[in-house]
Amino acid sequence: MSNIKGELELDFAGKKRKFKLDFMALTSIETRLGKPLLQITNDMAAGNIGMTNMAIILDEALKSGGGKYTFEAVGNLIMQNGFTKSFEIVSKLVQDLMDAKETTDPKEEEKNQEQQK
Repeated sequence: MSNIKGELELDFAGKKRKFKLDFMALTSIETRLGKPLLQITNDMAAGNIGMTNMAIILDEALKSGGGKYTFEAVGNLIMQNGFTKSFEIVSKLVQDLMDAKETTDPKEEEKNQEQQK
């Protein structure tokens, strides 16, 4: 996979699966959970994450990664994978998103700066 922020291929329920947290996935997660991303990550750090939160994050990341899953199927995969291992995947995705180095092409960065003016 490419080095796009928030994009990983990880073992989940016995199979390598593509996960991606792009802009649309992140906004959908915020909408579905009713919280801004930083509050979600702070809650995770404090251990305040339930099955619904984890399922929503993984659902959006799998769909954004190209998977065709129902929300119930994602929940079943979490049950198969185990709560702790699934939480590790969510943590890796969020950590990758927050810590990833910028991989934007310099020309693209210049274009983005021009648009902000």
